[in-house]
Amino acid sequence: MKYSFFSRIRDILLLCMLLFLVKVALDRTFSFIAVHKDSIIHELDRSFIDQIYTAQRQLHFLEQHPVYGDTYAIAIAEMKSALATIEEKYKKNSPGLALLGPIGSAAIVIKEEQLQQKLVETINDLNKILISINQTSEAFSPAQTVNDALNINKQLLQDIIT
Repeated sequence: MKYSFFSRIRDILLLCMLLFLVKVALDRTFSFIAVHKDSIIHELDRSFIDQIYTAQRQLHFLEQHPVYGDTYAIAIAEMKSALATIEEKYKKNSPGLALLGPIGSAAIVIKEEQLQQKLVETINDLNKILISINQTSEAFSPAQTVNDALNINKQLLQDIIT
């Protein structure tokens, strides 16, 4: 049986695609394990971690601004510290909670709700700064959810750019 040139090229391309898919699967597995290494009790919600990272990127953008980065340096540092604390508390659980069964599960849920509320408060603090920078006529009204607050801040940051 003779292989034609095109058959060999096809086989090489299929092998490359297979290797790429295996690499993607390994990368996702390693990132999952890295996030969960301190939290052996329950699975972390990736969307909450992404929300924290988005808030950190928004703060980083404001920090890098040539004018406002220096003006609001203290407030930015406090918010970055608060976000880092929220992330650390979310990713790390006490191993003792696993021994408590339903009480431990309830404690984890309550902790996550408290951390989500702290995240909303921190993002609303950033929102206050961005509204004062934009000098809009609208009054500050705190967002109730993390996604709403992040979307408001995204819009305000886009207004700063333009």
